[in-house]
Amino acid sequence: MHPKTTKLMALTAMTAALALPAKAQTADVKHPIPQSERLEHQQTMAELTALSHRHGQIGEEARKALELYKAHVQREEAYILPPLSLLPMLAQGKVTPDMAWALPMVDRVKAEHEQIFQEHTKITDAMSALHAAAQRAHDQHVQDFAESALADSLTDLEIMEPAVLLVGEYLRSKLPDAH
Repeated sequence: MHPKTTKLMALTAMTAALALPAKAQTADVKHPIPQSERLEHQQTMAELTALSHRHGQIGEEARKALELYKAHVQREEAYILPPLSLLPMLAQGKVTPDMAWALPMVDRVKAEHEQIFQEHTKITDAMSALHAAAQRAHDQHVQDFAESALADSLTDLEIMEPAVLLVGEYLRSKLPDAH
């Protein structure tokens, strides 16, 4: 097969895979997270992993941040982010009884709010330390990455987690047996 044809086929397959609903890509996950969040997690994990292999202070700080980030991503993907996959349907006013699966996850987010906040605080501190190490090393790429990761952590606290709680409140108001 011609090399350009092979590349075109690979690009088409990748594009098709990204266009599939997250559930179709991850059949083993009962309630997938929004694809945008999955991609963000993968990118951040890849960057931290690459930085963790560096020598010196950047590598040291990246290893610390990676350990914290991995633990937090597991929590997010387990029960914080799956309820957000309902947002497109809820925004269209579509609520069905089978959406009630999200309520125990929402309740857990509410119950573990302080622990989640503390994790974000530790991640923020770790990314700030990585940023400082990058400044000392005059590494603009790592500085930019650390700033972006800090912004993502704040977005989780200021937007994503409150949105999860709103999903729960909305579902409870619309599902008669959810009170």
